[in-house]
Amino acid sequence: MKQKIVFLVVFAVAAQIFAQSFMGSFTENFNNAGLPTNFQFDMSAASNRNVWENGVFSETEPQTRVMRLDMHPDNAAGAWQGPNFNTPRLTLFGRYSTRVRIPCVQDQPNVGGVVGFFTYYSDEWSSGQAPDWNQNGLFDNSEIDIEWLVAHPQLVYLTAWTDFQDGENFRKIGRIVNMATGEILSTTFGTSFASAGIPLTGVENYPETIRAIPNFDASQNFYTYGFDWKTDNIRWWMLNPADESDTIVMWDYREPHGRTLQDSRITQKPASFMFNFWHTNDWAAEGKPNSTEAPSRTFSAEFDWIKYETLNDIPSSKTPQNLNNSPRANKTFNATIRNRQLNLSLPTTAQTATISIFDLRGRLLFERAVKVNENSASIAFPRSIAKNQTAILQVKTNDFNLSKRVLIK
Repeated sequence: MKQKIVFLVVFAVAAQIFAQSFMGSFTENFNNAGLPTNFQFDMSAASNRNVWENGVFSETEPQTRVMRLDMHPDNAAGAWQGPNFNTPRLTLFGRYSTRVRIPCVQDQPNVGGVVGFFTYYSDEWSSGQAPDWNQNGLFDNSEIDIEWLVAHPQLVYLTAWTDFQDGENFRKIGRIVNMATGEILSTTFGTSFASAGIPLTGVENYPETIRAIPNFDASQNFYTYGFDWKTDNIRWWMLNPADESDTIVMWDYREPHGRTLQDSRITQKPASFMFNFWHTNDWAAEGKPNSTEAPSRTFSAEFDWIKYETLNDIPSSKTPQNLNNSPRANKTFNATIRNRQLNLSLPTTAQTATISIFDLRGRLLFERAVKVNENSASIAFPRSIAKNQTAILQVKTNDFNLSKRVLIK
């Protein structure tokens, strides 16, 4: 009886962790005072000031209520020393977007400050998920970023991390773009802060040119930015302020076919959805090497709204027009699941395919090789895989490796 009670307690705890791990689609409008509905204030910061205010009127749009984050002179340097907000449950694949204005720092042009809009989960600081999902010997660091260094408001920093350990062992891809000129300053893969990184080419460097936004200045106006996170693709974009039905793709990153799980540069691990504002004393804005000064006064960033949409909740009519303008052939596959039977239609000439099922925490539930006949394959799932659960289906052949989120029926 005691063993049964222990099992039930463990099962209940595990079920509670799983149930609380994932957010559904939401929009946070920041219209009211107090804590927002879908975010919680991160209390881990050691700073003696973490200033924020919700539902206040914007400095530049008097009729718009915003969430204001302040970087205060008393804030120590570091990403966790300023105001941080995160979702109470984790998020995964989907569309992340916001309308935001960063502070104008003309009276202190070399102040070091970072406004962040991102996903984040680290094995090093959290224990809610199985560690080292990609099995490469490093702490997983699930992170996808849009960041602005306030000293250079024409630049947007785009980054995706998969691993980070001991400060000098990490894996990340990054791109820096000047949206006022359309110039791409760099697109790299990095493993060390001491190195500028390895330039990316081919499908990892698309698009190779970006349309400029005339007079773009992230500190003078609100702009709408976002990224779409999928198993095999991350697209960072912003809306053209002159015509918001027009989307400008800042980076449409896809991995080359054949890259192993250990070397994957797109995280598959659930993460917290976050936004913050903090002082940096060691990360200078590109082209402004002295922009790491401590703030001499309070500077404020303003978020008008933040939205998260799961993949299933993104209507095709809402897909930004230019997010699918890649000249590459976009391979995909169709999957239907009924009564534990999986039927696939595959864009391949291969005769075999490897089918893998992962839960949303990255644990492998099932894997088997199947025959492919005339672009079709089928397989029955074992009863050990519970029905009515969302999972990640991965299909590999000798000419493609694709994944998608599915409901086991």
